[in-house]
Amino acid sequence: MYLTRIYLNPHRRGARQLMRSRQVLHAAVMNCFPPGALEGAGMPRVLWRLDRPPVARSGPSRQGSPSCALFISSPVPPDPSHIVEEAGYATDGGVLVRDMGDFLDRLEAGQRWGFRLCVNPTFREASQVNARGQKKVLAHVTQVQQTQWVLDRSERLGFRVLTSAEYGGDLPVLEDRDGRRVDGANLLINGVERSIAEFKRQGARVTLAVATFEGVLEVTGPDALRHGLVHGVGRGKAYGCGLLTLARS
Repeated sequence: MYLTRIYLNPHRRGARQLMRSRQVLHAAVMNCFPPGALEGAGMPRVLWRLDRPPVARSGPSRQGSPSCALFISSPVPPDPSHIVEEAGYATDGGVLVRDMGDFLDRLEAGQRWGFRLCVNPTFREASQVNARGQKKVLAHVTQVQQTQWVLDRSERLGFRVLTSAEYGGDLPVLEDRDGRRVDGANLLINGVERSIAEFKRQGARVTLAVATFEGVLEVTGPDALRHGLVHGVGRGKAYGCGLLTLARS
């Protein structure tokens, strides 16, 4: 597996066009691979995620820092030259491609990593059915619901989210509903971006609730975590959801 990071230059019209449409960005990602490169039994699908910078609350901006990063996870290395030419930075550091094979092989229970995950949190409603008689797929829309969606799936994905007390350092002062101190009991997972994407697909209107999370995890099941890293999490993978990445916490 390969993980590619491409910095997009928001001052270029091509970058703005890509960032406005998940369908256009999906097409650009898939055009990084020649015909037949992704064919093969059991080959993992291509995943991608667009990371936007946090909104600066105060202080000077970072001079020269790229604004957005496009991450692509793929079973073969991509050729993103058309994205760089139209929307990126044609300089050293504009594109980074890494073979993730050794990293995936070295995952072990007990390791701690910072993570970033973009998902489309959904559920099936038994009281609502579609034209084919199947339960309708509905989206979680509040941050509490979306966060719980991730936590509910963490065990089967091979990790657990750490608390502040487990991670260490200065602990935030917290109280429960009864006024008792519970410093350090908060889970290290934060929603960093939420959005609603709307577009047409095969004549039908599609609405996609997207939520991006950052946090700190501990590996509990290396095989399950490897599967999640390679194959993605949840629905909406063609439209920039599902990619889980790890980094030093």
